[in-house]
This record gives sequence, structure tokens and C-alpha cells, in this order.
Amino acid sequence: MEIEVSSEELAEIRRNRREIVMRFKDLEGLEKTLKALKLQFLLEQRARLEKRLNEMRRNYCELLEFEDKAKRDKEFLMVFRKELSEENKSLRKELEEKRDENNR
Repeated sequence: MEIEVSSEELAEIRRNRREIVMRFKDLEGLEKTLKALKLQFLLEQRARLEKRLNEMRRNYCELLEFEDKAKRDKEFLMVFRKELSEENKSLRKELEEKRDENNR
């Protein structure tokens, strides 16, 4: 089994070496140490999961906003396209009328 500790934790372990050695000598101390390590691990895992959950919530909100904006943009473009089509139709009609006038 391998345990990773930061430099601060290592310094604290060195300061409390006697207490740690005594804990490892008796079973009850060992159980307390293991419970403390397990609790610390679980708290770290929970913090990581909470951070990830918050990140996912933020990403989901951004996705919903993007989806709404895309729908609004699509609606705008459809209206714009319709207006362009009507304008083109009108311009073609005017052009045809001018051609007819010139051919007479």
C-alpha cells in the first residue's frame, strides 16, 4: 500500500512521530488512524465530486442557454430569409415589367 502526503503533512508527521509510533503499537490506535485516514479520503472524494457536480451544472446551464440562443437565431434567420425571398420576388417582378416595357 502506498500513501501520498504533501510536504506540509510530512512535516506534521515528523513533528508527531512519537505519537504516531505509539498509535501503531496498539491496535486501537491503529484503528483510529485508519478511520481518520478513511474519513479524510472520503471527505476529499466528496469535495472532488461536489466540484465536478457544480462544474457539470454550470456546463448544463451554458448548454441550455446556447440551445435557446440557437433557437432564437434560427427563428430570426427564417424571418430574414422569408423577407429576402419576398424582396427577391418583388425585384424580379419589377425587372420583368421593365423588360416588357423595353420590348414594346
